[in-house]
Amino acid sequence: MASLRPRSLLRQAPRDLLYVGLSGPIGLAWLIVIVSMLAVGFGLSVVIIGIPLLVLIFELIRLGARAERARAGLVLGTPIAQPVRPRAPGGFLRRVWGRITDRAGWKEIGFMLLLATVGTALGVIVLALWSGAVAAIVAPAVHAAAPSRSLLGRQTAWALIGIVIGGFVLAALTLLVTRGFAAGLAAIAKWLLAVDDRAVLAARVDTLEATRAAAVESADARLRRLERDLHDGAQHRLSYIAMELDRARAKLADDPEAASELLGRAHEESKRAMGELRDLVRGIHPSVLTDRGLDAAVSGLAERCPVPVDVDIHVDPRPSTAIETAAYYVVAEALTNVGKHAGARSASVDIHRDGSALSIWVWDDGQGGASRRPGSGLEGLAQRVEALDGSLTVTSPSGGPTVIRAEIPCGS
Repeated sequence: MASLRPRSLLRQAPRDLLYVGLSGPIGLAWLIVIVSMLAVGFGLSVVIIGIPLLVLIFELIRLGARAERARAGLVLGTPIAQPVRPRAPGGFLRRVWGRITDRAGWKEIGFMLLLATVGTALGVIVLALWSGAVAAIVAPAVHAAAPSRSLLGRQTAWALIGIVIGGFVLAALTLLVTRGFAAGLAAIAKWLLAVDDRAVLAARVDTLEATRAAAVESADARLRRLERDLHDGAQHRLSYIAMELDRARAKLADDPEAASELLGRAHEESKRAMGELRDLVRGIHPSVLTDRGLDAAVSGLAERCPVPVDVDIHVDPRPSTAIETAAYYVVAEALTNVGKHAGARSASVDIHRDGSALSIWVWDDGQGGASRRPGSGLEGLAQRVEALDGSLTVTSPSGGPTVIRAEIPCGS
């Protein structure tokens, strides 16, 4: 905020006047809107019709508070930060209840009521004071045009000089009054509309609890899937190899040709088992990701994809292992879906590090219809990303294209 030095006051005066002066008509408009809509809403609430109107009042006040946060920047130097409101889970009624119990929402209502009453009064006072000061200062200029019998027309030259001096004194006092009103109203706006640290901390704790539980659930699901893949795949193949080797050993002395055929089948089966085990190990954590980073690992995924994939990766400096792994699996799951379900002709992967965030984009021109569903691979990816304070969004309208975007903070 500006100091009380004359130069600072004069430099800040137009913004203060604009802020407080506009508070008069803006506050009056909100007073009319809030009082009328509340009266109609509560009056009609007995027949249910008024309830949507009351919900609409909350939404209008939220929009008004958003505008007031921006307008406060005239006095504070920078606009008040907008609070981040996560979308409440559940249906329409759950979302409505979440907004009704939102502490920040009630503080917004409190400020808008203050603006509608106190803000209107402050705006009227400031405009009246400035109007009086300007009228007194320009009195000599309009004296000649004033009727001779009017109050201004009867003033002498010395009286006009006194009026002008009084106008400048009033202007100086009004300058201080405007500064005080603007600073006070902006301070109230900052108190009621700024991000509530307690609410942010509580939301942060809730988010961490949810993402931790989701991460644990996702890890358990991956372990169960790994156990199932080992049981249904490699374990059966190894059992088959053991049986073939036993049969070959029994025939080795009497029927060398049959034993050789059995050994050949066991050898082929062992290669298939090795391939499955290699895929499982790669699914746990690919060694190329550790050794050579995202570029090489994602390029390998693109080469194995049955659809042509254009890869563009710039991640210098290299992010942490957890972030690299999450980014790799986002691409791996997305390209798996492209190859198996999308019916796409082409795809592209774009991974860039922009300051403190790693952005991953996977696009394909397939049939669309991908979504985050409970238990799906995309939901598991989202839980992994959210456990790292990131976000994952899926845009996949029917008919395509599909865009999977992940944003993961990775420090500066």
